[in-house]
Amino acid sequence: MKRTEKTNLNNKISVAKLLMILVLTLHFGFLSAQVTEKPTLKLKIQDKTLLVEAMLPDNVRQFELRIESSRNKPMSRFSTVSQIDPDSLIRKKLYNKTDHETWFPVVDIRPEQGMEGVCVFKGNPTGTYTFGGPYYDDTHKLKKQIIFPSGRLEHWENSLRVSSKQIEVENFYLRKTYPVLLKEFRHEIELISEDWSGSVSIFIDGKDGQYEFARKTISPENTEWKHYELEQLRGEGLSKKRLITSLEAVIDNGLRRQNLNPDSPTYGSFFTFYDLDARLHRSSYWLWGGSPIVKMVLDAIKVPEIASKYDTQELIQRMDEVGKLYLKYQVREENHPSRGSFLVIWLRSPNGYEKWVGTSDSGIMFKWALAPLFETTGNSAYLEAANFWNTEKGKLIERHEILPHNYLYDINEFHKNILDETGWDPEGHSVFYRITGDESFKEVSKRYMDKHMRKFQNDNGLWNRSWSLEKNKAVPPLKMTRGTGWTMEGMLAMNEMFPDSIYLDYALKIGNQLVDNQNPDGSWNFVFDSREDPRTAIPTDKGTPLWSLLMYRLYETTNNSKYLQSARKALIWCLENQYLGPDPEAIGSIVGRTNASMVGYRFYYDATCAYSTGFFGLAILKELELREKELNKN
Repeated sequence: MKRTEKTNLNNKISVAKLLMILVLTLHFGFLSAQVTEKPTLKLKIQDKTLLVEAMLPDNVRQFELRIESSRNKPMSRFSTVSQIDPDSLIRKKLYNKTDHETWFPVVDIRPEQGMEGVCVFKGNPTGTYTFGGPYYDDTHKLKKQIIFPSGRLEHWENSLRVSSKQIEVENFYLRKTYPVLLKEFRHEIELISEDWSGSVSIFIDGKDGQYEFARKTISPENTEWKHYELEQLRGEGLSKKRLITSLEAVIDNGLRRQNLNPDSPTYGSFFTFYDLDARLHRSSYWLWGGSPIVKMVLDAIKVPEIASKYDTQELIQRMDEVGKLYLKYQVREENHPSRGSFLVIWLRSPNGYEKWVGTSDSGIMFKWALAPLFETTGNSAYLEAANFWNTEKGKLIERHEILPHNYLYDINEFHKNILDETGWDPEGHSVFYRITGDESFKEVSKRYMDKHMRKFQNDNGLWNRSWSLEKNKAVPPLKMTRGTGWTMEGMLAMNEMFPDSIYLDYALKIGNQLVDNQNPDGSWNFVFDSREDPRTAIPTDKGTPLWSLLMYRLYETTNNSKYLQSARKALIWCLENQYLGPDPEAIGSIVGRTNASMVGYRFYYDATCAYSTGFFGLAILKELELREKELNKN
């Protein structure tokens, strides 16, 4: 066959194939077109907004939208024990003493008006439940499915207490019913997490009941969240660029922690802990815990490089919400035993929650939050609150041999145990004495410390760990780095009001022990002189940034360079251990894993802490301030 004839034949075959393909395409394309008329649901995340698009069928007047977060799969619970907890057997035994269990449903979107939470249990449980702790305690009968109104939904951590550990949660989701105005539904859902993942589904009422019409899942992104700029600055010591960049990351971490749920009783507060295992911000009701962030932010915006990157008025307003919250929870009831002090925490335990009013913790809230806010905003309410606290506290001190630490508000009695942490109380008096010159702040603080030091003070500067009011007996110093720091705060504050006195002598004794026991890398261990016990000979993510700041303050007081060297070593450790990813919610802070990571629950899980973040930023600001002074000298 000639080449031209073969070519013509091939062309005819090709044309026939094309015709057959075209016929098949048209046929199956028609079928395909019929198939694509099935419901479609599209999801897209843009910044912190979840975009939902759906094509709804004819003759549907309304539908239910359900949102399920991957953070609830699995859902964390109170009695979970870490696999690396050295006291796991003791912990399990403690938890098994109670029948009930507390689950922590996560809400990581901003619920809309009318949106409900739904919890579905495995099987058909019997018993009771309480939702909304620590604020609500109304109890209801359990059912297969229970509904929570939007007004009770907290951002991030919610509390669901059930009457038996045998009761298991199967699913938790948010839902809302929307009217169908157009077949094509478009909607935006505001996310409160940087890395939201989960499922969205549409349910429609049919002849046989409600059925799932469409579902779409967004899997966790493979994108690794990372602060690459700080990653590149590792190992650069205390360069100004690194300090500024790190400070910005610290501020961002503090802002992410703030509770911005207007329905929450603690709106404006900070979530004290971020749990990396559960990917969950926790404990917005630990009110004092975020107070150092307030001063850190208000001082940071005075740095030109920081001010240029933020809307400073917005930051002031954000911090002012913290102050307004504190004022709301100052006890002003006539003749109340802790009048003038703040509600500082809801203490959680396997048995539930207790409201604690802090007679000394209030001093810290005045020091780190209300005094800076008064100086920044000029709002006289902050000064009035401080005067009221100081006056009422002066009366209270006279009624007690030693002022108790906390008042248990719900059972109307003072706690029988006083901790060494009460040593930090003079911070609030000192800062308002500086602002006002009112001698009564000095006088009340001295009477407070005189009574405390009789029970707590040791010749080496350390305070006993606790004093029992029932046994009239002290527990010797624990040497916990963080707790010793609270004592040091008190001594430095007293020295500010009574310079070059016994308070400075004790501050130097404490400071010298910390210098002598600082690790070569700049950190301190959980117990500062512990070297071998695996429970205590581990670097403290809370104590190290705190003591970096305290060493800077001690250097300012004494001009002794060994304290400056210690402060800088600790700050470098903080910089080298600043979390840079991949969990975006934790970036900028320092991660720890100890018996006290989340103080009272979730022992030995990785966590970051609000006041550690605040003290870290304040230490950076001290270093920047020193550098500025050195430049001005030259």
